[in-house]
Amino acid sequence: MKNLDFKEFLFKSAFMAMACDGNIDETEIQELKSLVSNEIYFMEYDYEEALKNNVLLVKQKGRDAINDYLGEISKNDLNEHQELLLIEVLLRIIMADSKIEESELEFLHLAKSKLKIDEQSIIVQFPHQIEYLLDNKGFGKQLEFTSEISF
Repeated sequence: MKNLDFKEFLFKSAFMAMACDGNIDETEIQELKSLVSNEIYFMEYDYEEALKNNVLLVKQKGRDAINDYLGEISKNDLNEHQELLLIEVLLRIIMADSKIEESELEFLHLAKSKLKIDEQSIIVQFPHQIEYLLDNKGFGKQLEFTSEISF
């Protein structure tokens, strides 16, 4: 996936991770801004317009916006490095507010299920988050995101 396209996809990924529990917490927004400002993979990315567009999308489509995004994961030709960056961003956003909701775990596992990288490689990369990465409830086997979200 090309660099600018990947930045946009990664930003959308972070936003969907924030929105999947129906509550965008201020700590999640601060974490997203920190990612965009400090991480090289977002270098020179202007996110203001993308933020507005994603807010509108989720307000209009709710859970369908999440499921549409999850469908995009498989369609993008991400390499292993990009897949690991995606997992990193999702974990950072989900963990930003210090409370992990079941809907966030559902979202994470559904996103992971769309990737080519194996679970062992993900766990090796993120050993401190193993409790969130192991899919004990079988969310990754679901066909779509089922949690209710509303704003």
